[in-house]
Amino acid sequence: MRKLIQSKLKELFEQKEQREDTAAIVLSGGGARAAYQVGVLKYISDAFPEAKFSIMAGLSAGAINIGQLANNTESLKSAAEELLVNWRDLHIDNVFSPESTFNFFRKLLLNGTGLSKEERITTSMAHQRGLADTTPLREYLTEHLGVEKDGILRGISENIEKNRLKAVAFIATNYSTGQTTTFVDGFDVSSWKRPNRMGVKATLTIDHIMASAALPLIFPAVNIGGAWYGDGGIRLTSPLSPPINMGADRIFIISTRYNRSRDEANRPSIHGYPPAAQVIGILMNAIFLDVLDHDALRMERINELIKEIPKDKRKDLRPIKLLLIRPSRDIGHLAKDIKPDFSGALKLFTSGIGSDETDSPDWLSMLLFQADYIERLIEVGYEDGASHHDEIASFFESEILV
Repeated sequence: MRKLIQSKLKELFEQKEQREDTAAIVLSGGGARAAYQVGVLKYISDAFPEAKFSIMAGLSAGAINIGQLANNTESLKSAAEELLVNWRDLHIDNVFSPESTFNFFRKLLLNGTGLSKEERITTSMAHQRGLADTTPLREYLTEHLGVEKDGILRGISENIEKNRLKAVAFIATNYSTGQTTTFVDGFDVSSWKRPNRMGVKATLTIDHIMASAALPLIFPAVNIGGAWYGDGGIRLTSPLSPPINMGADRIFIISTRYNRSRDEANRPSIHGYPPAAQVIGILMNAIFLDVLDHDALRMERINELIKEIPKDKRKDLRPIKLLLIRPSRDIGHLAKDIKPDFSGALKLFTSGIGSDETDSPDWLSMLLFQADYIERLIEVGYEDGASHHDEIASFFESEILV
């Protein structure tokens, strides 16, 4: 009898220690390549209509998708369907307006030529605010997210208040300090500070999405609270840190980075001296895509180490289950046969750096917000989601890792 009582007490104690498992989703950058994420999400919503993410975090173009998912006050299935429709309706004119070639050369020629300080600020290349104006994207998001003039994403606040979401975060880079800033709204989530990165409680708005998705030099920075912010992937060394700080136990990651085979990695994309487009593409991948994969690998290693530690010695450490889905095909290469519908200074820039001289125009694919390319990416994403069906099922059915 005594043993039975002890067994029951132990069971009750373990149940008390058990807490609800919290699933998070992280969507990385990649510009137009973020359409791939839409295909994966559509498959998840079709195959697992009851699926739910309590924590959502987006950086760079992934912030655009997270904004639409988190602001939807219905189910994940409804949000994924809405996201799919919005991407299929999207055209390059809904994203940005390139600066005219005339204005571009005017600023170039007038730079530093006997003008007053005020005139130099408004005309010089040093103060160029990007090769494209992203006002169309702001207007598109404002309309499709049902946002009022103040820009507040009220659907996110409602979802948090009604416990449909625990926390949402958009990650941006403070151009003045160089720090990575995670703007987060959520229940029982505190601010945090780490070397070169910090979490700030905020009422999330369109500005936070626009800042996170502001490709450096191409799209203009966004002023938030008196500071200028740009793309969240620029120097974020630990992209999985924000959801962990927000309390995630499981993290679902959709990357837009294709993992090349050894043979593909050894196959040159160019012949002869590398054009600027090739170099820029490598830099873009290194800045916006590679870090997420490295952080996921680091997290898997940490998980193994934690499991080796006795449970009563772990303190606040806990293993985090990860599921990373990436393109099964080189989605940068898919852009090669699509003629960019660019104009103005952006067209001049892309042609001038040799974008047509590489077999995998990675950097160009980030700006290719065109229906034929978007549809290809959505199809690949849906197929990849289906090929990972069992892993996705395991992710949503898993118990707390202890």
